[in-house]
Parts: sequence; C-alpha cells; structure tokens
Amino acid sequence: MQLTLFKNQKTKKIAVIVFTIILFALVSLLAIYQTEIYQGKIWSYLGTSDNRFHMMRIEGLYHSLQRHQFFPFINMSFMNGFGYIVNIFYSDFLLYPAAFLRLLGFTSAQTIVIYFWLLNFLTFGVAFLCYYKVSPKYLNSLVFSFVYTLSTYRLHDMLFRQDIGEVGAFIFLPIAVLGIYEIFYGERKHWLYLVFGMTGIIYSHAISPILVAVFIVIVALAQIKTLKAEPQRLLSLLWATLCSGLLSLAYFIPMMEQVRHTKFVLTQTSSLLPKGATDMADMVTWSLNNNIGQPNIGLLMIITAFVLIISFTKIKNPILKQFSVIGILLLLGGTKVMPWVIFNNTPFKMIQYPWRFDMIATILLAIVIAADPLNFFTSKYAKVGLMTLVFLFAMSSSYRLVNGAPLQRNTYAEYNEQEPFSIGAGQEYLPVGTNLAKLQRASHKPKIMAGKAQVTNFKQYGTRLSFDFKHAKNAKVDLPIIAYYGFESTQSRGRVSKVVMDKKNNNLAQVTINGSGKVTVDYFETMAQKVSRRMSFLTLLAIIAIVFINKLHLVDFDKIEGLRNINRSK
Repeated sequence: MQLTLFKNQKTKKIAVIVFTIILFALVSLLAIYQTEIYQGKIWSYLGTSDNRFHMMRIEGLYHSLQRHQFFPFINMSFMNGFGYIVNIFYSDFLLYPAAFLRLLGFTSAQTIVIYFWLLNFLTFGVAFLCYYKVSPKYLNSLVFSFVYTLSTYRLHDMLFRQDIGEVGAFIFLPIAVLGIYEIFYGERKHWLYLVFGMTGIIYSHAISPILVAVFIVIVALAQIKTLKAEPQRLLSLLWATLCSGLLSLAYFIPMMEQVRHTKFVLTQTSSLLPKGATDMADMVTWSLNNNIGQPNIGLLMIITAFVLIISFTKIKNPILKQFSVIGILLLLGGTKVMPWVIFNNTPFKMIQYPWRFDMIATILLAIVIAADPLNFFTSKYAKVGLMTLVFLFAMSSSYRLVNGAPLQRNTYAEYNEQEPFSIGAGQEYLPVGTNLAKLQRASHKPKIMAGKAQVTNFKQYGTRLSFDFKHAKNAKVDLPIIAYYGFESTQSRGRVSKVVMDKKNNNLAQVTINGSGKVTVDYFETMAQKVSRRMSFLTLLAIIAIVFINKLHLVDFDKIEGLRNINRSK
C-alpha cells in the first residue's frame, strides 16, 4: 500500500513538472506571437535602432564562429569590415544560443523568434525556481514567475526596445535577489546565489549590475541592526563580492585596458540622467494604460504600489515590508522626483536613464504580489485568476503596440536585411574623432597617405588583413580597420612598422613600409586579456570543485581555519 502511494506521489510530481514546463513553453510563445510571429511579420524599428544593433552583434558572433574564432574581441561584421570593439564592452555571453541557431541555418528573423521564446522560457523557469527555493508553494511560485516574466517593463525591453542585453539580465536577476535574501535575511552561507546571479548580470548587460549594487546598499542600510548583531553576514557579502569580481575579471580587465590605451566616445559622453528621467505623471499614466511603448511598470504594479502605500501598516512580514518600501522608492527614483542633476558627474551617469530602476522595482513588487501579505489571493482560484489577468494584460499590450504603429511590421525578408552601420545611437565604442558618415562612404581597401608604394593582392578574413607591396619608400598606408589596441603587424615580411592609429583619418590602422614584402595585420589577444580570462576560468573551476566537495562531504570546511565562521550556520 505504501509502495503504491509512493508511486502515485512520484507520478503526480512528474506530471506537475511536465505541466509546468509545457505551460511556460506555451505562454512564452504566446507572449511574442503578436509582435514576432503573426502573419510572418516582426514588429520592430529598423535602421539605426537597438534591434539592428543587437542583430549585428549576433551576426558578428555567428561569422566569428564560422571562422573558428570562438571568443572574438572585435565584431568585424559591423561597418562592413572596419570592425567595432563592442565585444569588449558588451559581452557576447548570452548571444551564443542565437549564433548557434544561425549556424544551424536559421535566418535572422527565425533566429530572433526562437531566441525571444527561449529568453521568455528561461526567465519563467528561473523565476519559478528561485521563489520556490524561499517559499516552496507551487501556486505562489507560479504567480511570481507570471507577474515577473510578463511584467510591463520587461515586455517594453523585449518587444519595444528589443534590448537583448537587459532582457537577458532579467534571467539572472532572480538568482541575484535570492542571494541577497539569503545573505541579509536567510542562510548567509548560501551567498553563492549572489555570485552566480551577479556574474550572469554583468556578462549580460553592463548597466544592470549598478542597479543591483544600489539595491544591495539600500538593503544593507535597512538591515543595519541585524548586521551589527550578526557581522558574519557582511563577511558572506564580502566573499560573494570577491568571487563575483574574480569571475568578472575576463570582462572588466580587457575593457579597462582598452579605455587606458584609447579615448572612446563612451568616456566623453555627457550625462543623460536629468533628461532621461520620466515625469511622475507620465509614469503613472503609462502604467495605468499598460503601455509597453514607454518605460513603466504597468497597471498591476502601479495598483500594487498604491495599495501598499495605503495598507503598509497591515503587512506583518518585515522582509516584505522592506521590499515594498524599497520597490516604491526605486520606482519614484526613476522619475524626475529624484534630483538626478546632482549625480551628473558621478559614476551614476553610466545608468543613462533613471527609469532603468523599474527593473528592480518590478522584481520586488512581483515578490510582494506573489507572497500576498494582505491576503487578497488566498484561494487557488484567485491565484489562477491573477495569472490569467497578467497574461491577458500582456497580450493586450502587445496587440496595442502592433496596431498603434502598423508600419513598423516587417516581413521576415525585410528583417533579414542587416544594417552594418547601426552601432548604437551613442556610438560609444568608437575612438573619439571617428566620423561614421565618412566611414560609410570610404572604400574598403588600403590607402597610401604619404610616400610611394605599389600595393597589390589585398585580402581580409575577419580581423586578419594582408597585402603585398614593392618599391615602397617611407609609405604610410592606412588599412580599412579601426586601430583598436591589440592589432599588430608582427607576422609581416619586409620592413613594416608597428600598427599605429591615424587620428587624421578616422582612427584607421596605419603602417609605414619600405622596400618590398607583405603586410599582415591581425588582432592578437593581449597579455591582460589572457591572464584575466584564465583567472576567471580558474575561479569558476575552484567554486565548482568546492561546491561538489561540500555536497559530497569530502572535507569538513568548519575545521579549516579562516573558513569556520563562513560555513557556520546562523
């Protein structure tokens, strides 16, 4: 009898898992149906848009993989082969699934449809599992995954802005928040959640880690009494910061190296903070209209914020109280209520648009909605009804987006056409002084700027360029690539100088040649890049090894001096 019951429970568990996977897969598809699938058209602003920029990133990685360059530093598909060093500043980490789809023969349009479905599905799954880890209640976890994944701000990012980087960060944000919860409120020895969540966010979107860091500081201030009583929690935060930093060396070190050697537009850009913040009235209006064409948190979230303000004293759970307050404060912080002008000349200017804090406000309010501290959704029917309402809101907002601007619907054939010079509105990763318009008009071949030489047999394969020369006399030759730090001419034959940047001609790579020979210029991994990548990889191996050793109880870490306090429970 007991054996039969066990089998029945096991079967029920498998059935629930299968049902959940099918549900997430189906809703992930329906969420993008109007904008990406209906009538074989994709709703998107083409031209110099975020969509074209990210599609060129995917295309560049795809072409690099074709050349067996698995970890490229420069995207040579941008600007028709002149190259764009976006890979250093904007990690390709989350683009590999899309690039592999291109390798399998899918078109760009087919790739983005499948990729968006995958991002939705992963966000559903990760959100569900993270909430279930803290509160093992199936329906509550399901509510959180729906409210979070189908949130208006996230759909604005995905369907309107089509910012793949920030949408990818949404996958790892629940993991990071789970780690923050464990460090400040729960089992502090589970700080590895914050390590992997924060690292995933860093490699997804360069700006989002700043938002999470601000959230961590606010939580630390809110928990100051607890931290004084239990200082070991700060030690767990320190370990999480250290490990996340080591895992991210492969991202930060190459970026800092490039900034040290080249003055980029990125470092010269004036702050957008005051102008980038939204008016409070606009934010409320857009939210009440559930308008995904503008940055806002949506109807459900704005109603939740109002209800929490009115009923704040009725919330008994102190953690949910803090999350409610922080979520509302960050929501207000994304508007012009916050005097952003005083942060113009601080690192906060990297955020660009204060409404990005809606990302953190969204997950905090989604947690509160799922936990239901005011007991609005106590029955399972109420929870199912809430999820249905969230789904209908998502479908309605995407439908209104498409019908509000029908001219932006593009056939798959139109979408497949690339925009190589769509490098982002700010052109952040160009060296200062580069004129994009002139590059578009420039011929893609070596040009003798001074002296005399006969140049023949020019070839380019990715980052590798070569040409033969003879009868050269102090000839300065510009090559059709931007001279980012790392390009070298060491494989050339004959009297060929080092590669320098011609600041008078769009910062193109220039070599000086004499006599006869062959110029070969290619991008080589720098020592800083080699060391940082290996350190990050070794850190990952060490963390995995320690986790497995701990799981298998091969070593008692409590007996190792220096680690005793970290592994001791509260």
